[in-house]
Amino acid sequence: MKEFIKKRYALKYDIKNFEKYYEEYKNIKPFKVNQNIYETNQTISDEAHYILRLTATYKMKEVLESLKINLDDANVYENIEYGNIGTFGRIAKMFTGAYPEDNYELMSGRWNKPPRMAVFPNDKDNHNPVFVKTDLNAVCSHHFIRFGEDYYDNDSFIVIGYIPEKYLGGISKINRFVNWCARRGWLQEDLTRYIGKKIEENFKTDSVYIALFNMKHGCTAFRGACDNRAATTSIYSTGEFLTNPELIPPKYRG
Repeated sequence: MKEFIKKRYALKYDIKNFEKYYEEYKNIKPFKVNQNIYETNQTISDEAHYILRLTATYKMKEVLESLKINLDDANVYENIEYGNIGTFGRIAKMFTGAYPEDNYELMSGRWNKPPRMAVFPNDKDNHNPVFVKTDLNAVCSHHFIRFGEDYYDNDSFIVIGYIPEKYLGGISKINRFVNWCARRGWLQEDLTRYIGKKIEENFKTDSVYIALFNMKHGCTAFRGACDNRAATTSIYSTGEFLTNPELIPPKYRG
């Protein structure tokens, strides 16, 4: 395995430093599927992350072989010369990201640095509720299949709400923040609560309303129950939203 990794590493980085970064990769302590590496007080360099990805590629290749999939099949084979990393390489990249700050792959949120959540003094003493709708692409921690909103269903959406106290939150960062949170392995209920707790922490407020309405779970739609109409809703509500639900616009109550 190490020779497989080393050979491909040399195509991108100086091989003289390989052992240094290989040790860095090996010394990273495993962490929960719904955690981010920086939440565990660890870091990862670009080089060690690439070794992580190559290791996963090698192991995924073994998985496909164990499933009796012919790796010479044109649909799955690897051709490094032409930049074709093979199906096993693509699956590995989907779970690691192409590099630490890649925030497009399904589970890249385990490796990204936390986005900055800007706050500003609430000089105008504005305590009106703020609501932001956003996208969500998360991963079921049981099956590693995507869940999120159904783009063809207007009743399927994510809303993030809070009531400003001493500070106003930078709303332009909320969408990026939710993407960072979601791209890991989650149970929907835990993700909803996690986002709510983080909004409370970053925006210094006790009143938060997080709602994931009618989320489509691939593990229910495309396997198991095979129910394309199934949808799951989860809500996290605190403070004034809990004691006075009328503060929530009817369109955001589901």
